[in-house]
Amino acid sequence: MNVPRWFLGLWLAGLSSASVGAAPACAPVIDQGWVRAAPPGAATLAGYLVLKNPCDAAVSVVDVESLDFAMPMIHRTEEVDGVSRMRAAGRLEVPARGELRFAPGGLHLMLMKPPKPLPEGSRVRLRLVLADGRRVYSELPVRRQAP
Repeated sequence: MNVPRWFLGLWLAGLSSASVGAAPACAPVIDQGWVRAAPPGAATLAGYLVLKNPCDAAVSVVDVESLDFAMPMIHRTEEVDGVSRMRAAGRLEVPARGELRFAPGGLHLMLMKPPKPLPEGSRVRLRLVLADGRRVYSELPVRRQAP
């Protein structure tokens, strides 16, 4: 009578240990990130990065979050009738095994209302929010020029 219980326990232990060693799900990564240093008292900074998707499936970026800014947003610079304008970027698709570049003059992070000064050399914490609910975290250095 104890043999079936022992066997069941062994089988359940095997199932739980198999899931412990499972490989983590594939996730995008932030690379080459930085935030442009701004004059003291500036209410808005801009951030740039490369979001790399090493996975076999496309991902969508839907938002940005940061503890270092009251209003982080993703914008795109567009030229309309010869005038450069910034617009909310909306949902951004990153193809499988592809990348998405945030660069001056194009797609960028608009980081507004920092609660404290962010001098050159400090670090900014942020997370890109994916459509499936996952978040991609990074700390970006504040710099005067691109790395």
